[in-house]
Amino acid sequence: MYNGFILITFRALTHAQRGAKLLNARGCAASVVRPPQALLSNQCGYAVRLRESCADAAVKLLREAGMLEGRIYRKTGESGEEYEEMDSV
Repeated sequence: MYNGFILITFRALTHAQRGAKLLNARGCAASVVRPPQALLSNQCGYAVRLRESCADAAVKLLREAGMLEGRIYRKTGESGEEYEEMDSV
């Protein structure tokens, strides 16, 4: 498996911060970032960035906490803005 990064999008900065805090507390290193504009359905939005190897655990934790609200993207290339939406993790 490609050991890259994934982005999990959130509608608001505070939601992304809470998600990252939960993931970091559970051992999944996560940071809040602004995703590429092409990934946003509107002007607002933030994302949590983490290693793809943590994807399964991260989705499970966020879902159990009722915090999984956005989409999940996998980084596909070496350039900064190449992502594909993941069907499921």
